[in-house]
Amino acid sequence: MRYILASLVILFLSFFELINPVKSAVQWTFTPFQFGLKQVASSTNDTFGFFTSLQLISRDNVRLLEENAELESKILELKITEEENRTLREQIGVKTSVERNLTLADIMGNAQDLTGSSFVLDKGSSHGVKVGDNVIRGNYLIGIIREVSTQRSLADFITSPSSLIAVRDIDVSNRTEGIAEGQHGSSITMKRILPNEEIKRGDTIVTSGKDGIYLPGLIVGKVTDIVEVPTEPLKSAYLETMIDLNKQTKVFILTSPAL
Repeated sequence: MRYILASLVILFLSFFELINPVKSAVQWTFTPFQFGLKQVASSTNDTFGFFTSLQLISRDNVRLLEENAELESKILELKITEEENRTLREQIGVKTSVERNLTLADIMGNAQDLTGSSFVLDKGSSHGVKVGDNVIRGNYLIGIIREVSTQRSLADFITSPSSLIAVRDIDVSNRTEGIAEGQHGSSITMKRILPNEEIKRGDTIVTSGKDGIYLPGLIVGKVTDIVEVPTEPLKSAYLETMIDLNKQTKVFILTSPAL
């Protein structure tokens, strides 16, 4: 009953516009609050929209990073394939006097050898690799396989002290012969040269094949200096490799054909 009477009073006052001053006062009092609440609501909406946009941008960035990583991976694969194809093309023209299979291998280095005299290859017995197989790049002798596991092999560079190679000089008529010995992973010395044998600076030294270990005709290096000691019966020569062994990443292993 109270609410009905109150409603009738308010209706009566409104009909005769007696409540307008009160209404104006109330509107004047609460209008700033309404405006403030509207601004807060608008700001809250803008903030929500801002963080939503950030989330969308973040997702787009993650997607772009993933696509970029995938693209870089494909480019790297193409570069590796291109390098392998180039290496294969270089090797096509190489011929040896003994039939051998060519097995392409990656040089993996050898962290355990501080002298840099040996290197690990990513091919092993499961690929037909055996101890004694020659390692080449083009017509150049790189080294020889010393140890073999199923998936890996260990090889010595021709500059290793353990490398003894029967060689000959192809730039002189008498085909001067000697033994090329590695010098601690940095150089090669051609030893056991007879005093009357001809050899000179700039001559190309290749494998002779007479040791039964290295195939004949593979390039070992060029003569940089001749050493003759009057008190010694034989003379020697210093050689330098014609390619940088340490910069090689891909090589070929000359493996024997399967029987």
